[in-house]
Amino acid sequence: MRILVVDDNRDSLQSLCLVLKDLGHEPRGVESPVDALAAARKEFFPLIITDIRMPGMDGLELLSRFKADPHCARCDVVLITGHGDMSTAVDALRKGAYDYLNKPINARELAAVVDRSAEHQSLVIENRELHEHLEECVSEATAVVRRDLETARRVLREVAGIGTVIAESQAMTELLHEALILHSEPAVSVLIEGETGTGKEVLARYIHNGDGVNDAPFMAINCAAIPHELFESELFGHEAGAFTGSRAEGAPGKLEQAGRGTLFLDEVAEMPLNLQPKLLRVLEERSFYRVGGVKKRSFAARVVCAGNRDMSDMVQQGTFRRDLYHRLRVGHLRIPPLRERPEDIRALAGYFLLRESRKRKKHFKGTAAEALETLLHYPWPGNVRELENTLERAVLMHDGELLTPAHIGFLYRSEGTDAAAPADALSAPDRTAGAGTLLDLRGSLSVALPDEPVKLDDFVDAVMRSALERFAGNKSKAADYLGISRFALHRRMQDKEKE
Repeated sequence: MRILVVDDNRDSLQSLCLVLKDLGHEPRGVESPVDALAAARKEFFPLIITDIRMPGMDGLELLSRFKADPHCARCDVVLITGHGDMSTAVDALRKGAYDYLNKPINARELAAVVDRSAEHQSLVIENRELHEHLEECVSEATAVVRRDLETARRVLREVAGIGTVIAESQAMTELLHEALILHSEPAVSVLIEGETGTGKEVLARYIHNGDGVNDAPFMAINCAAIPHELFESELFGHEAGAFTGSRAEGAPGKLEQAGRGTLFLDEVAEMPLNLQPKLLRVLEERSFYRVGGVKKRSFAARVVCAGNRDMSDMVQQGTFRRDLYHRLRVGHLRIPPLRERPEDIRALAGYFLLRESRKRKKHFKGTAAEALETLLHYPWPGNVRELENTLERAVLMHDGELLTPAHIGFLYRSEGTDAAAPADALSAPDRTAGAGTLLDLRGSLSVALPDEPVKLDDFVDAVMRSALERFAGNKSKAADYLGISRFALHRRMQDKEKE
């Protein structure tokens, strides 16, 4: 064992080093505390033997320095005391000294102290190694538990119908960030707008659950599916005998059943106009009455609404109340259609393919490049729901390691064109109509082309202008006619103005 010996008396120092060497150790002697500190910082000595009485810095102060230095804190320090220094030795033990030796030093006592120190250092090393091993085991076990927890959480989310939100595009990433902010503000009403099939209810459940699983209820009402005469009772509930056919004991409505969870009003644009001021009052006062009731009931549920119609146009037309519209859209989220975020098509297709493959015990592991190109070029009028149904049908009817164009050929065949060449489907000449004719994807529109070359951009701009003229400048109607979003039409017009 390496041992550092500190003594200002050179003869005593040399004698002690010789004894330690005879005992089979590796002593190093220094004559001053300053040299001892310098040596201990350069090299680790498991045992340090130092005299107490030394000029400049005594053994007690040197002991304190060693214990304060992280490099020397694990060293065993043994002090050499004279006959009159017993109280000092006891004080040294209290301050962390391992042991002490009386002068004159007895070789047998020295050997015993050194052996005990060697055993102690061995135990320290073993303890450190066991501690490090324990930390590694705990880290590995924690990683396993986290993986199992994530798996359980994923299964729970699927069983609970929470759904999975896939976001690769910047637009959807920012949208999910805003949704998490709204999750932390349950008193804020939220309006989600987007085309059919974009995943408005999935986003509503994401707002309800956040990153975890919310135990509070998620109550959904499809406003378009409830008869107008029953809507008020469905939403607010009713008291006994409130109307013909009502329950004898009365019944709570969805608003009451939501508790401290979330009330989701899907297709809110279809809500009866006469009930809209009642909903506005409920949102402002956070209280309501059951149908036929006189007792005011409070509610703490989050209200999330969704619609696939342009509600700003409905406000302009007077078919939806302006004050309610602005109250609902305190938290406003617009889900872009799938055709405007092709980055998500790749991720969503991969997720749906693997999910359906596992569910049906098929062997799909990925998508061939040609099939992916087909998916990326398809316009997806039904958005994410259509993509999900497409992959479900493909997996149901076929099997293999890679999804190929043949597996999704029904996408374009249902429109009367070839799925294997989506790009050609948009501009392939009609073989039966003669030269100079262009067919669209559906094969129902023919356009006579001039003899001179024409730029495709000019042709598209001409079609866009014609659509706007047809609908008297109404961008929403023109966009619907062209099969694109109002945002895409507006962006195209802006790009044209910049040119």
